[in-house]
Amino acid sequence: MLGMKQPISFLAGCYVAVVLTGSLADAAATLPSPTWPGQQGNTYASIAKLPDWSGFWAYHRVFVGPPRTDTGPGGEPMFLTPKYAAIAADHIRRRAQQNLSFCLPAGVPGVMQHRLLFQILLTPGLVTMLFEDGEVRRIYTDGRKHVPLDDQTESFMGDSIGHWEAGTLVVDTIGFPNGSVWENYGVLATLKSHLVERFFRNRAGYLEVDSVLTDPEIFARPYVYKRLYEQSPIPITEEECLAGNRDTGTSVDLTPPPLGE
Repeated sequence: MLGMKQPISFLAGCYVAVVLTGSLADAAATLPSPTWPGQQGNTYASIAKLPDWSGFWAYHRVFVGPPRTDTGPGGEPMFLTPKYAAIAADHIRRRAQQNLSFCLPAGVPGVMQHRLLFQILLTPGLVTMLFEDGEVRRIYTDGRKHVPLDDQTESFMGDSIGHWEAGTLVVDTIGFPNGSVWENYGVLATLKSHLVERFFRNRAGYLEVDSVLTDPEIFARPYVYKRLYEQSPIPITEEECLAGNRDTGTSVDLTPPPLGE
């Protein structure tokens, strides 16, 4: 699935064409011209030829590999290192809270796992994702290189660069040590975490995101999964985080907190 020039759903359609026509030439004719990388999404004219991702998107469901014994918090195959298997087990036992519980950004990859509505904006050289909780993810498609990791030591979202492969957006993200690894249990990524995603509309109309997450400290082998998102008739609403906030409404409470707090 991952690492291919086209998503599996697209290749499956090509296979059907071969069966029906009996001609490899006919199937090959249906393949889009290989205009990547760097030639798509750099002008509004080229953006107009890309798939329509407008509107608002809501989490639909997650798919992972076949069931295994080395599963993570949600039953998904984690392949954790012994160190992080112990950390995850401790966090589960303590019901450790995730970033959003402390009014912090979920970050990468966690923000894609929460049930947050999001919107995708396509502009020349930049894909912007706006999330319901106020988080913003910027994916640069203008051919730039990654920002050095030394400049990402406090980042939640990391540095995302991408390119288009026909109707698929391929995104490479590094430098998100404060990002939540999962939706729950408070386990954070490290500076060695590396996320590669492929965004595309599948044949059922869902926005599919196929992902590979690697980190030698956390995973003994790559964590491969995909998530589906469906268009929502409900727009993004205004959200506010009130953890530890004594200011409500239009009034501001300036009373000093009791001693010892």
